[in-house]
Amino acid sequence: MSRWGPLRCGIIARFLALFCVAAFTLRAKVQSQEVMIRGTGQMVPVCKLADLDSNVSFFSADTNFIVAFNLKNISESPCVPQPSVAFPQFDQEQVREAKPFGLCTDCEDRLPNGQYRVHDRVVLNPSEIAHQTYRWKTVAPAETVKCLQLRALFTPVLVVAPTLFKQVCSEIAVSRTYADAFVPPASKDEPHTDEAQRGELFVLSSRKPRYYQDEMFTLHVGLVNSVAGSPSGEECPTLFLRERSPDGATRFDEVPPSGFKTCKSFSLGADRNADWQSGFEVDSGVRSRWTGIGEHSFELFQPVDCSRDGKIQFVRSNKLTVQIDDPALIPRKLQGKVKGVGADVTLDKDAYQLGEDVPLHIAIENFDAPVPIYAIDPVWDPYPAIGIEVRDATGRLLRENERSSNEMLWMGHGRGPVRYPAGKVVTIERTLASQGWLPNRPGVYTVVVTWCPLDRTHFEPGPELPRKDDIKVYAAVQATATFRNLAEPSPPPTRSLNCCLISGQAEGYRFVRRIANDKRISSVLDFLTRCRLERSRTVELDTFRLADDSLRTSLRSPQRRL
Repeated sequence: MSRWGPLRCGIIARFLALFCVAAFTLRAKVQSQEVMIRGTGQMVPVCKLADLDSNVSFFSADTNFIVAFNLKNISESPCVPQPSVAFPQFDQEQVREAKPFGLCTDCEDRLPNGQYRVHDRVVLNPSEIAHQTYRWKTVAPAETVKCLQLRALFTPVLVVAPTLFKQVCSEIAVSRTYADAFVPPASKDEPHTDEAQRGELFVLSSRKPRYYQDEMFTLHVGLVNSVAGSPSGEECPTLFLRERSPDGATRFDEVPPSGFKTCKSFSLGADRNADWQSGFEVDSGVRSRWTGIGEHSFELFQPVDCSRDGKIQFVRSNKLTVQIDDPALIPRKLQGKVKGVGADVTLDKDAYQLGEDVPLHIAIENFDAPVPIYAIDPVWDPYPAIGIEVRDATGRLLRENERSSNEMLWMGHGRGPVRYPAGKVVTIERTLASQGWLPNRPGVYTVVVTWCPLDRTHFEPGPELPRKDDIKVYAAVQATATFRNLAEPSPPPTRSLNCCLISGQAEGYRFVRRIANDKRISSVLDFLTRCRLERSRTVELDTFRLADDSLRTSLRSPQRRL
């Protein structure tokens, strides 16, 4: 059974993302305040989201389940963390039959008459930690109480982890903010013990270190040590992805592999036979779970067991950082300017390996049209908004058997055309595979992008599509870009897979530059990461820093030759 792809569910997800952004924005406005510390008269600013590094832990103790958030001040100044407002989301089918449980704020620390106690505000100095908890009963106190399954918890970290949450059989008790990291209550029979320190089991990587906003990409998951194997063995892995955005907004989402040989569901275009040894992909969440220009960090987790104090323990990956850039900053040279409108398409490089997807950075603009210009909205109806095709070196359109595809059926929303004001550049991110036009054999190819805006004078704008008789194309503008599809390279020599054989900066630099011409950049970066993790005694880490920096610098230009 196929799972919805990113574009098919992107509209709903984008709405949820915008809702979350709006909620965080509202909270950010509240956080612009300062509070007076009782007894000192000192005014201390409220912590902003970007000031805090928020992490979540899960505890199952007796009949209680606890979700704890540790909030670390990573800014350079003291600040006061504000208690979070929680929004639990229960299973919709169950909510139809039973009333959802509410929240009880600071209910465990009230006076006998029900009034709230007065506490001094927690002031977090740089690098200090505070915590807040959410807890509930997992056993119904009576037969008349119907327990519910929690799907998501909107808290300091947006947590979407239905398989981790135990059923909710009571109100959710929301604590105030306390100083220091959360320490779970000791079990009745044995003292509290700290969670064992676990190393990085996974290597999380991306094809590129930089992407443009709304550019789709997945994250590659591999094992640090393929000999040791994985905690889940051959079973379909249950994974959780932590993502932190530049504004500090943080999510912890349950994410299935895009394709895995023992998983029943898969994403279109994914390798359905992938496993831990070959590595596999997971959805990064771009355009669905998070947004924002700047530096985003990712970390992958897999639950393995529980400690003696009830804490759910995870094995994890390295922390991956990806830079998201504004596509409007790409140097553009509008092609095929016609009657005051134009289009452009830019590629990352001039040559791609066979099977490697080709990202398209498209821009369209009404720069000087004498009449009001309307066109299909690329957000709501991405497929009909722009035309994309690929031609071979002779100018012939590729046949269906000459191209591979991750193309998804898109019926559209039927929204009416929207206005394109003069002077505003509209950027669109697509890939050839998602459009069904990725060449499946070596050669030289040309991408042709066509935009057909409409003349407003021939129809009345509205929420619905105009009748065909009323539609008059104002102009058809095209932009082109040429690239080479290279044959699959021969496997590198055995020595290139053994980082223990590299010694010295000069040899390491020459080696990495050599395999950079033979393998995809993602493979080189994966290799560098693996060598760092192995920390071989005969490898100088400066060698890899030098080579890694050189490769990343060469990737910064939108046009790059291998």
